[in-house]
Amino acid sequence: MIVQSLLYIEVNLLCLLILALVLVKVLRGNDVRSRQFWFSGVLLASILASALDMLWILVSTGSMSVSPVGSFGINATYYLMASLGSFCWFVYSERVQTSRLVASPARIVVCSAPLMVSFVLVLSSYWTGWALSIDAEGGYHRGSLYAVQFFIVYGYGLVTAAHALVGAFKKENFAVRSQYLSLTYFAVLPLAFITLQAFAPNVPLTCVGVTVALLWVYLDMQEQKISLDPLTQLNNRTQLAKHVAQRMRHRDAGQTLCLFIVDVDRFKGINDIYGHVEGDRALVRVADALRRCCAGGSAFIARYGGDEFIVVRDSARTCDATEMGARLNAELARLDEAAGAPYALHVSVGAAVYREGIETLQDFIREADRELYEAKAARAS
Repeated sequence: MIVQSLLYIEVNLLCLLILALVLVKVLRGNDVRSRQFWFSGVLLASILASALDMLWILVSTGSMSVSPVGSFGINATYYLMASLGSFCWFVYSERVQTSRLVASPARIVVCSAPLMVSFVLVLSSYWTGWALSIDAEGGYHRGSLYAVQFFIVYGYGLVTAAHALVGAFKKENFAVRSQYLSLTYFAVLPLAFITLQAFAPNVPLTCVGVTVALLWVYLDMQEQKISLDPLTQLNNRTQLAKHVAQRMRHRDAGQTLCLFIVDVDRFKGINDIYGHVEGDRALVRVADALRRCCAGGSAFIARYGGDEFIVVRDSARTCDATEMGARLNAELARLDEAAGAPYALHVSVGAAVYREGIETLQDFIREADRELYEAKAARAS
């Protein structure tokens, strides 16, 4: 029994140390976007759960003596960390997918309803025994509503995993397919290891499954940093070249392949008057406007460089730069107002249709540039 307990603690301690190292790396990273806050929450909750799991094995084997109230506190807190970690993962995963489910604080509050149910269920178990109970000798027992707690913890992961799996095979997510697929592992791996733990109850395989899944996601995050623009989180130039080359080779019948080049008007003036920090905020708003205007379609969006952005998409109609520009500028007006910006962002758009003779990305952009220059000249006059 002592040897088994030591093995259990050693495996848990190894998982805890790995998760702690990943947490330190995340907190020291350059990415300050809010979704990293939620990923840090997942790591912290998992670390605390591992520590509580080690503490409970000491109590349950008689190596440490605590009162029944203390036993309840250890197990209840473990349950709460599992629920909180699962919710943080749900928000993080949905934000990676730019889901409208977590697009605002109010929507996140709505999504937290199952989490609140879990908290009430666990905390009230001291009197009701719904989720868990501790007998007079300090022994742990699952409650009559344990299945509800289990469903809440793993339900968050399964829902967002299903969403990511569907999104991974959408054409507009071609460049981030591997990232979307990695989001499914957090639901699959822990469940797989829970099943294996039935055959090896003295090894904390649930902790191993969570650790492997989070480490996989973290490593994928590092790969994505190479392919994403760090400021706007849009695809970068390298991913754009890959996507356009792939679309040129595999075109959909009956569809027109369009490339739009979007240029921010008088962007240098924003930098000169309000500073580069405000200029960065302006570029982020342009990126957000592009995402909103292209949501629900097959558009591939990238930052080409400086204040220029590229949108590549299929269309059953013509490639209308005027329509695209009008929609973007209307969305920018709303975002400027919401941000309280002391200036009005405006963009000019040029478009090109893929045709015979266009062999590279540069050829495609050169075609769109002609219309862009005409649009900017017309605006200047």
